[in-house]
Amino acid sequence: MTSGVNELVLEVADLAAAERFYTEVLGFPVIERWEGEHWRHREAVWVLAGGTRIGLWKPALGIARARGGVHVHYALSVDDQEYDAVVERIRGLGVQVDEVEFGPGNARSAYVADPDHNVVEFWTWDVTAGSPGAPRAISEAVPGL
Repeated sequence: MTSGVNELVLEVADLAAAERFYTEVLGFPVIERWEGEHWRHREAVWVLAGGTRIGLWKPALGIARARGGVHVHYALSVDDQEYDAVVERIRGLGVQVDEVEFGPGNARSAYVADPDHNVVEFWTWDVTAGSPGAPRAISEAVPGL
């Protein structure tokens, strides 16, 4: 049985722009850098989001032939009491935030796009509790709703 997501890797076109977004906008600390022969000339920056490390990789073939591709989105857990501060901080940096509510007040989500158009979701729902219900846009004109 697994206990959660340990690591997520995203392929990025501009490593410096991706690092700035994940550290300055989202506030995640850099925990490791890859470069040079030791890493088989793969270039990457690793950041930490709670207990999950996120790899930002320039296009390269990874271990076991892992290859980047188009990602729809991924969600990070955020405590309901911290949600408003997270959204306010990101919006305060001029980043577009799309907000959604699930079910009748069961959970809230904030969606932001990184420089490579990977969509990062900050979600208040405990996924072990099953479905939170149907989504409803809180922000105006949320794509897909």
